Formats: sequence, C-alpha cells, structure tokens
Amino acid sequence: MPLHRSVILLLLAWVTASGQQLFSVRPTPKADVHLGESRIVADIAEPKLNGKGLAELYRKFTGRRVIVSAAAAAAEFSFVQAASPKDPLTYAQAAELLKKAAGIENFVFMPDDKDPNLDFLTFNTWICCGGYDIYNESDRLPEGDAVITYVMTLKHITPVDAAAVLTKRIGALGTHGSIAPLNSAVVITENVSVIRKLIELKKEIDKP
Repeated sequence: MPLHRSVILLLLAWVTASGQQLFSVRPTPKADVHLGESRIVADIAEPKLNGKGLAELYRKFTGRRVIVSAAAAAAEFSFVQAASPKDPLTYAQAAELLKKAAGIENFVFMPDDKDPNLDFLTFNTWICCGGYDIYNESDRLPEGDAVITYVMTLKHITPVDAAAVLTKRIGALGTHGSIAPLNSAVVITENVSVIRKLIELKKEIDKP
C-alpha cells in the first residue's frame, strides 16, 4: 500500500473517531424537583406535637432552619392532614398548613431579619402580648419597671390553676396587666417589679 494512501486512511479513521466523540448524544439530565413541589401521598397523623416536632416538620417541608422558643417548645400542637396518590399534598402546601396549625395556638414562624434561611417559632406578639418585649426563664429581666410580657412555663401545676392562684395572690393588676393560661404556660403582661414577685410565687405553687 502506498504511503500516501496509508496516511489518508489513518486520517479518515481519526476524523471518524473524533466525530463520534464530538457529536455523541448524551442523555439530558432530569431537572431537580423543587423542594416545595415534592409530593406527600400518605396521611400525616401528628395529633400531639411539641414545638420541636413542629419545627422538624417545617424544616422537612421547607428546608429552612428553625429556632424554637422556650414557650413554643412547651406548647402542644396538632397536625393531621389527609393525603393520597390521587389527592396529594405538596411540601409547599403542607408548610402553609403548618403555619396555620401554629397560628391556631398563637404561635408564628417569624423569619430572621439577617439569615434568609432561618425562622423563629415563637409567640405572635401582636395577638397574645400587645407588642411588648417577651421574656422567659432563660432571660435576664430588664432593669427598671417597664411593662413586659413574661412566659412562665410550668412543670406540675396546670396553667389554668396557676393563673388563678397568681391572680389571687397578686391582687389588682396594672392598666396593661394580664395573667392568662396559654398551652403549657402562663403569659403575664405586667411591670417588671410585679413579674419578679410572680416568679417567686411560682416556686411555691409549681411543685409535685
């Protein structure tokens, strides 16, 4: 075989192989399903959830992190929803229903003002607390005698009984004062000096 013919055949073979590599058709990757579009095809039955459990479901359905307040952790929520392959729920729909389940108990998923992927599960202050600053046993009460809202969580006495005893012991409340049971706690709105007295009274009444 002449040399020039061998060279031509080699070049043709190389071009053919290169063409196959350059123009081979690769399968198109499937587009990722957005988390909110994921479907739930089985019933959700959670009749008794604490705040942590509710937050875990919310994170599953939204991908967002949640910090749970002490009051929300002690609260009880119910989340029961029907779903099936014929009548599914999307994660986005389930997340909205979770927000409503929290709202029924006067709690709210509040977005953080700095981290776009973070929410707080806490009291809806404009519903239950008149917009006052909220404190609990993990917080140091402010100096002075401003009106605040204090969430007093309980271990032994029921919130209804505790509210009745505290109201009776403390006597007349101020103009903005209130003591009300809510879930597993008592929500108190009063001057700091009065709340300090109520915290001491709690030690006497919240016993086994």
